[in-house]
Amino acid sequence: MGSASGWRRVRVERGIYLLPNGRYYVCARRAGRLRARTVGPDLPLARSARAALVASVEAGLEPASPRLRLDTVAGWWLERFEAKVATGERHPRTLESHRYHLEHHLLPALAPRRLSALTVDDVAAWLAELRAKGCSAKTTAGALATLHSILRYALRHGWIALDPIERLEPDERPRPARRHQRVLGRGEIERLLAACPPRDQLMVATALYTGLRISELLGLIWDDVDFAAGLVHVRAQLSRAHRGEPARRVAPKTAASVRDVPLVAQLSRLLAAHKLATPFAAGTDWVFTTSCGTPCGHRNVARRCLTRAAKLAGLNDDGWPPLRFHDLRHVFASHLIVDLGLDVAQVSRILGHASPTITLDVYTHLFDDARHAREIRERMADSRFAALLDCGSVAAIGSAGA
Repeated sequence: MGSASGWRRVRVERGIYLLPNGRYYVCARRAGRLRARTVGPDLPLARSARAALVASVEAGLEPASPRLRLDTVAGWWLERFEAKVATGERHPRTLESHRYHLEHHLLPALAPRRLSALTVDDVAAWLAELRAKGCSAKTTAGALATLHSILRYALRHGWIALDPIERLEPDERPRPARRHQRVLGRGEIERLLAACPPRDQLMVATALYTGLRISELLGLIWDDVDFAAGLVHVRAQLSRAHRGEPARRVAPKTAASVRDVPLVAQLSRLLAAHKLATPFAAGTDWVFTTSCGTPCGHRNVARRCLTRAAKLAGLNDDGWPPLRFHDLRHVFASHLIVDLGLDVAQVSRILGHASPTITLDVYTHLFDDARHAREIRERMADSRFAALLDCGSVAAIGSAGA
């Protein structure tokens, strides 16, 4: 058998080695990857442990790298994701979301954990901690999606044998409730615009009358505004700035987001006047800028502009959640559906949804309400009740009353 001198391990038999400290090292291979573990100083126990390891490896239940930490694998996964963003396979906004959840929710809680030792109970406890800290169901679901992506990456490479997220009970998973869609009335729109600082009024009006997402709105340059054709060409969106990485124009998240949005004449005149007044009126200049000509930041605009204006206008009273830029998109969608009577395909194209199915899923109630109202008006017009309002009938009723 030889001497277990120095640091060298000594082969006892196939897959079993004696270590200098008197313990046994057992190992097995699968698909060229080595799986191993250390057991006690008893050889029969080592033989049993090796047999169990072989069975586990053959069943695909033994991770290839049981000592890998979550932060190590997360770093490799992030590098791979960044490379995909660089080649256009994945979207920068998705990368921003994953980075946020890594920095704020995953690494602070789970960084030193061995990935192969992470259990379904560990994941459930982590989700419970996020909820206890006040994280919303949407935020918790986003953090879980990032962890799930990392674990699928590890599973693919054989670094873990099982994905614990797959074993979560339904009630342990975050289930974000769909936020109630808020549509402002004419009076509320007037109050909101009046409460906006003068420099922000046109930005809010453009969001209301084009339905652009905030990233699309802030990413507009003057070349995108086609005054002659009466269109806004949505060709890009503004990324979020990070340390050492300023905001920039990036491709929209989906192909359907590249679209032309009708530019109502009244808004066109306001934008044209703004272009004449601003010192940043070149084709590649931002439509909505800071005083230095740089693009406005998402969070700064939302807080300084919309949140403050909505509060001053009293739009967050009566139990309503704070007004968001996305609510202005719902206002525009309501106008298209209820006021103009456009069909789902037309609305889907203007809003830039990936498919009409999404439009129906989000705005079914508006389409139903509009159709229901039209049907009621048509049936009332054909009724004998409504016929009483014909000119002759009104005269007859008037004379009868006299």
